[in-house]
Amino acid sequence: MFKHILVPLDGSMRGEQALHVAARIARANQSSLLLLEAIDPIDKMGLSTLPNERLLLDMENRYLQNIARGPELAGIEVTIQACIGIAAEQILLAVDNNHIDLVVMCSHGRTGLKRWTLGSVAQKISRYCPAPVLVLNEHDQLQQQLQTQIPSPVRILVALDGSERAETSIALAADLSMALSAPARGVLQLTYVIHLPSSFEYGQEDSVARALEKETPPAQAYLQAVKQRLQTGELKHSNLEITTVLTHDLDVASKLIKIAEWGEKQDGHSCCQMIALTTHGRSGLQRWITGSITERILSKACISLLITRPASDE
Repeated sequence: MFKHILVPLDGSMRGEQALHVAARIARANQSSLLLLEAIDPIDKMGLSTLPNERLLLDMENRYLQNIARGPELAGIEVTIQACIGIAAEQILLAVDNNHIDLVVMCSHGRTGLKRWTLGSVAQKISRYCPAPVLVLNEHDQLQQQLQTQIPSPVRILVALDGSERAETSIALAADLSMALSAPARGVLQLTYVIHLPSSFEYGQEDSVARALEKETPPAQAYLQAVKQRLQTGELKHSNLEITTVLTHDLDVASKLIKIAEWGEKQDGHSCCQMIALTTHGRSGLQRWITGSITERILSKACISLLITRPASDE
């Protein structure tokens, strides 16, 4: 599914951690990789880098060439691009110009006085990128698992809210889970969090009970319908296990993180290595999978995120 993958780098070892994951995905999908490094036009002293443009570009091209020729990317078609410009702008431009269908990047790059901060760049890219974005946290469970020689399932929590927009990430998550799990069987965990009314905060348990009595049956029916559709339809012949989780909370973002990082029963079992969600879900007052929810999870979660922007939002 993913044929053209972009990996933004900033010259740091942290940023390079995305290479191993991108390589696994590329080999599974016979994808090409584009390695991009954008040089900030203003250096850490607030001075223009343009007078040294040629020197800086030569240095970055050599750096990217060394990465491209390394054993990590052996056998993969790799192209490189070094440029002067604001990182987020250059990444989005590269996505448009190179038919990119997946961006793989770390949430944090250089420390201290950075040329560009991958954390803030990841926020901007996840908000505006038309292609799916896989954001990796430093030394998270996914990366640790992939470094071992023992194949094991990569479990991805897919956040759903009953809308077609939220379902946009299902097929992408399935492809990633299978690519990163192989030869083991991948796992998709379809997860629906019923958003409790704010009155719960004031001890009005009866309103919570009424809300759950109303919301639980249709939510459960929805999850089972999606699971059956996937198992009998587009994912029928996939090497993939599909599970469902239905829960409730006042804070949807925090609940999704807890379920992913600690398991459904908060006992450390059935933990997920990734959360997949869209930048927008329900509209109006019932919306919970929104840009702000995505950014909250991006800033708080200690695991990888697959962020998809529905075509209708472009």
